[in-house]
Amino acid sequence: MAASYMSVAAAVSGATGSYDPKAFCSKTTDVASCLRVYPTLPDDVAKSQDNEQLYTRLYDYCGVKIYEASSLAESMIATTTAADPVIIATFFPQWKGDEAITTKTHPGKCLLSCNKTIGDVDAIQTCGNTYMEDRPPMIHQNLTVLFHGGHPLPLCKSGCSERSSSEGEAILATKFKYIWTLLDLLEAVLPEYLSETATGAKHKTTTPSPAAASTAP
Repeated sequence: MAASYMSVAAAVSGATGSYDPKAFCSKTTDVASCLRVYPTLPDDVAKSQDNEQLYTRLYDYCGVKIYEASSLAESMIATTTAADPVIIATFFPQWKGDEAITTKTHPGKCLLSCNKTIGDVDAIQTCGNTYMEDRPPMIHQNLTVLFHGGHPLPLCKSGCSERSSSEGEAILATKFKYIWTLLDLLEAVLPEYLSETATGAKHKTTTPSPAAASTAP
């Protein structure tokens, strides 16, 4: 465990001694996807200065993206025969529930898979709406199972190609693949963040400012 921590710490600190959150991509299950996604992260996430900042900001950003995907999935489901009349009334109040259901099409398997899987990862994030401070170890446990438990990839991640899906399904699948990569990165950060909170120490590796460096003995 100590050797593992030191190897990650060395990667994160880099040659200059500054904190490099992008280095955590090397610990993900899909390094190439992580490196593609990383430049799209908001500055406050990409420029985090320690593991606590990176975990907290990445967690919040994941939540935003999951909400966006969930809203899109629900609006798409609402136009199909799988829609609950309550959902139809929410998105299309001008329709009468029964009439809307009988005039809409059957949902594709890709849409159904994405809708379910997005709900699953949202449940991982919220942990049954437990207190925020209690969530990190639970999220870590669930993400470890998700990424390292030997389960097949969900259809929304592996099988919703543009050729076999509708335009809307392809957009939804693209959003989910982005979320999947964010969660992969979050899973890579969590062991280091949890090791710090367990010991009460924050291993911040930052480059001193020029002013501080000039006053150093």
